[in-house]
Amino acid sequence: MKTNTLLVFLLVIGLGGCDYRSAKADFDRQIALCSVAEGNGLLDAAVQACGVALTIAEEERYERNLISGLLYRLGRLERQRGKFTEAELLMRRSLALEEQSGDQGTIAIRLIELSLSVAGQGRWSDGAQLLETAAPFVANLPGDERKAAINAFRLFSVRLDMRGYAAQAEQFKAKVQELVGS
Repeated sequence: MKTNTLLVFLLVIGLGGCDYRSAKADFDRQIALCSVAEGNGLLDAAVQACGVALTIAEEERYERNLISGLLYRLGRLERQRGKFTEAELLMRRSLALEEQSGDQGTIAIRLIELSLSVAGQGRWSDGAQLLETAAPFVANLPGDERKAAINAFRLFSVRLDMRGYAAQAEQFKAKVQELVGS
């Protein structure tokens, strides 16, 4: 009887503790889960954890740049999973938030990722327009973001050339050479 009473007491304490856990602790836990899952290539688990973190961030009215970063991260993950429509929606939401801040570098990063999500749906011309919008701002991107821009321009140059858009493909090839050379 004492064992059952002790077990019930521990369960009540354990469940009761859930009521008092702060949103910040839940958020931090979900971000950590997302990072570990993403690092291990478990994209479904990463999307789930980042999605929960985004819900918490929106409900708790966290800063715009944090929410935008989560939307961007989820968009990238969804694109990697081949869920291009979902990726596009998330990236457009992130882009809208970033356009309020006016940070051209961050906007360019969002446009590049959005162009890839749109292209994944077979809308290469639409993606190319997004990439052209980002083009003036990519020279100042740091490290990995710059590499992503170079790869996007390279990919689009090949695909556009295959589709008969030789002039635009050449512009994108020139942009690759500019970015690699500078």
